[in-house]
Amino acid sequence: MRRGVVVSLLILGALQADRAQAADGSTLPSWLDLDVKGLVDARLALTSETLSWEEGGLGKVRWGSSDGKAGVVARPEGALVVQPRFGFDWSGFVHLQATSQQRPAVDIVEAYLAYDTPPASQFGLQVKGGVFFPHISVENTGLAWTSPYTITSSAINTWIGEELRTIGGEVTGTWRPTAALELGATGSIYYFNDPTGTLLAWRGWTLSDREAGLFDRLRVAEVRIIRPGNQLDEQALTEEPFHEIDAKQGYYAGAHAAHDDYGRLQILWYHNNGDDRELKHAQWAWRTKFWSAGYTSPTLAGVTFLAQGMDGSTTVITRSAPRGPFVDTRFWSLYGLVSKDWNRHRVSLRLERFGADDRDTSADDNYERGTGITAAYVFRPTDRQRLTLEVLHVTSDRPERIYFGLPRQARETVLQASYRFFFGTGN
Repeated sequence: MRRGVVVSLLILGALQADRAQAADGSTLPSWLDLDVKGLVDARLALTSETLSWEEGGLGKVRWGSSDGKAGVVARPEGALVVQPRFGFDWSGFVHLQATSQQRPAVDIVEAYLAYDTPPASQFGLQVKGGVFFPHISVENTGLAWTSPYTITSSAINTWIGEELRTIGGEVTGTWRPTAALELGATGSIYYFNDPTGTLLAWRGWTLSDREAGLFDRLRVAEVRIIRPGNQLDEQALTEEPFHEIDAKQGYYAGAHAAHDDYGRLQILWYHNNGDDRELKHAQWAWRTKFWSAGYTSPTLAGVTFLAQGMDGSTTVITRSAPRGPFVDTRFWSLYGLVSKDWNRHRVSLRLERFGADDRDTSADDNYERGTGITAAYVFRPTDRQRLTLEVLHVTSDRPERIYFGLPRQARETVLQASYRFFFGTGN
């Protein structure tokens, strides 16, 4: 039933977008310009033999087994993006996502209003308010927060897509001292991101391409500390990532430098400022903070290089020394990606390493180490179509798996084929 709803909405979105593209612009007010675009994704995957986290396991990939055997999964997915522009300076952005895995099947991913100064100015200012991704990712630069390089996001950007969203305001200022160089700084104050850290601590890093919707509920593995009768059994077995629990604002601040000849370097400090002793709606407020840095090279002879790293920590129920928090997890990850693009073809290879250190004495073990290798080939038969073939292999060590009756070490391989059709205006 849910899959039928997804397919119907995607078809309806495509028809409405094409209709908008063909419509006479005179039907809109002179001060309003409207772009409606999106994508439909037909997905086929040969799954891993390990139980996926989507099914309540501790697997590291999106498509896993429920019976210990690899299988084939076929799923339709898609996104619709609506961008109204009000004159030269003001614009809106609404991103809807449809997939049978999320709850509900159609959800809001981003929705915000932005003000931008004219692009010809040496000094620039952008102000955003609403729901949007903090500018951390250097790989998810395509339509609807997709990657032009692979199907599956890195571990860093998988987590950003699942648990991070700015629900508040952001200001970015830029300065162009020369035509080739841009310097910029960003700051934000936001609310409704208190549960951030739930999945990263108790489930660990994963590699996926599913972004959580604003009203989504994400599966939480039943680790020992949240089982009935244990220390934090008030926690629900689903996480609702975008809740305000402690009535305290979070913040982040970042800077970037971009040069036509040397590429773009960005850095950001993020702190959700959570009161990690607060509980509401069966969700704990976590105190989560991290540094993120990313680099994108200029494209030379069709070759692009990306690198990104993250290091941070997350806690629940901080207590005075020497006891410390009930949950105290330090997390880190880094990756490098190289991609070659020519004519209608692209090949990409990403190598990454991730880990977490358990720094508390409670009844869970959040230690892990893992390595991911992703290879992808993209063929674009037309400007509006993209076929991507991908091989993803992840090895990981997580002791908590023992308490699920599983080996602590896992090797997971997923083969995927994605056929995306892009529709609408502005593609």
